[in-house]
Amino acid sequence: MRNLAFILVLIFSISAFAKDKVVRVAYFKTLFGHIHRNPSKYSESISTISCGYPVRILKKSVGKKKYQEVFNKHFNYISVGPYKGYINKSYLTDRKPTCFQDRYPRFFDHLNLDLAEMYHWGKLYDQYEYGRSKVQ
Repeated sequence: MRNLAFILVLIFSISAFAKDKVVRVAYFKTLFGHIHRNPSKYSESISTISCGYPVRILKKSVGKKKYQEVFNKHFNYISVGPYKGYINKSYLTDRKPTCFQDRYPRFFDHLNLDLAEMYHWGKLYDQYEYGRSKVQ
């Protein structure tokens, strides 16, 4: 009975991953960030990720063997581990970035950041606007 339940869970999880098509793999380039439930920086966070983490950019399925690019000017539909959600396009790069954690591992390890602190730093990065000021 336990084996049957395991097989059913495995089949459903494989079919869940088969619904979306992987377009490419990209890397997260800011220190911390969030995967969001909806394409908005104010939406609920599903998970926190850090610099250098690979993400799969997806196309959503809309029917049998038909895929639709999730078109949004600022967000990509992605998959990271068991999570699927949205992330800001400006935080992704095609090449693995050189991250602060990689350049200064001893310093970064001594910060002893816990999960709650990483969550709050990720929220800060989500709210930060990059670019030049338009104020004159």
